[in-house]
Amino acid sequence: MREKRENKRRKRRKISKLMTFILVIALTILFGLVLYLNVIPTIWLIGGTILAIFIVWGISSLNFNRMRIIRLAGYTLSLAIIAVSLMGEVYLFNTVGFLFNLNKDNYDLKTYNILVLNNSAFKSIKDLDGEVIGVNEVSMDTSLKDDLEKKIVPEYKDFDDTFALVNNLMEEEVSGIILEDSELSLVKENNEEEYNNLKNIYQIAIKDDIENIEEAININKEPFNVYISGIDTFGKINQTSRSDVNILVTVNPKTEKVLITWIPRDYYVNINKASEKDKLTHAGLYGIDTSIYAIEKLLDTKINYYLRVNFTSVIKAVDVLGGVTVYNDETFISEDKFKYPKGEITLDGERALSFVRERHHVTGGDLGRGKNQIKVLEAFINKARSKEIIVKYNELLKTLDGSFMTNATKSEMLGFVKKEIQSPRNWQIESNILTGEDAYDYTYSYKSSKLYVMLPDEDKVNEAIDKIDNVLNKD
Repeated sequence: MREKRENKRRKRRKISKLMTFILVIALTILFGLVLYLNVIPTIWLIGGTILAIFIVWGISSLNFNRMRIIRLAGYTLSLAIIAVSLMGEVYLFNTVGFLFNLNKDNYDLKTYNILVLNNSAFKSIKDLDGEVIGVNEVSMDTSLKDDLEKKIVPEYKDFDDTFALVNNLMEEEVSGIILEDSELSLVKENNEEEYNNLKNIYQIAIKDDIENIEEAININKEPFNVYISGIDTFGKINQTSRSDVNILVTVNPKTEKVLITWIPRDYYVNINKASEKDKLTHAGLYGIDTSIYAIEKLLDTKINYYLRVNFTSVIKAVDVLGGVTVYNDETFISEDKFKYPKGEITLDGERALSFVRERHHVTGGDLGRGKNQIKVLEAFINKARSKEIIVKYNELLKTLDGSFMTNATKSEMLGFVKKEIQSPRNWQIESNILTGEDAYDYTYSYKSSKLYVMLPDEDKVNEAIDKIDNVLNKD
């Protein structure tokens, strides 16, 4: 009988030790991850550690109590805290994974297409060996010819714009041409008949490292600029393409001011150090650093960070937040056949994308589109800062992983979050839209024919410069 009681006692102690051990391990891993991420203020972390020690000591006392009902209470509390710890660890592990992947794909990916006429006898890249291939000397990557010449040795003929390149192929003055994906999409947009007469026989993808534009600053104390570039593609975020959305976000953490400056995609601006002019959207064809140069020169300011998103990013991010709500100024039907009534509307990802892309059926054309883009951006920021984000946190991280590109580092982002946790700031958001005059002119990318451009309104540009300086330099 005594031996039986002794066996029960040993069994109880083993269970109590196991429960206490698992509790300690769960809390240790949780606090280890919190310490690694360094997003909790130190005083909070110290207080939490002391509290956790008392919790473990108290529950351990319950676990080893001789009274069965008290032990069961201890086991129940242990399981509850273990479950909560595991949930927290899932959140934190996902955060670590997200941050680990943050800057791994920071490069521009340019996909070049080898094109011939549909009715030509050329079927594969090898058929162009020794033939004349037209190339755009403006957009051609220097390493492309090296890669291509591992397969064939063609004769190259240089052109200075895409339209001249395509025309020469149509007139059969060259056997084939090389166009980057975004150039090919422009051909389709400007002349679908010519586009349909092209046959793609080979593709080459070239990686191009992005120039580091960052100057080390303390973003919790010093003001900074973030350039948001929205490219007109689905799929991979590092695909080089036209930048159809160009927004400069100026942030002053001391005054808690945020200024959103929207710049028209067709603004006629200098895009390189040779002071050659082009549409701002075309700057994206040469990489995000070219767009940054153009905006810095236009607005006489320094851009510290960039954020690149595409169509896929917008759809995913809005959907995972459960949609965004904006006030629509007018009733219209978009090119995608979505109807948007006047008044407050809630948009899912697909409708939000169509809303911010529409310019043909809104008052002001591209300027009306700019207003709607700012509305959706503000609605997204406000919803992402709300308490609802906690429930959807893991899903949001999975959605955002690989859906955007930025040069902001892990430590900078975590430091900013830590400050928000410690003392949430009451951000005041103001927006400003640049305007201009419709015109047609030659561009750096397409020298043979005049394209639609928007000539900047110098008064509006100077006003924008003053507003940006005011946010950056006000204490």
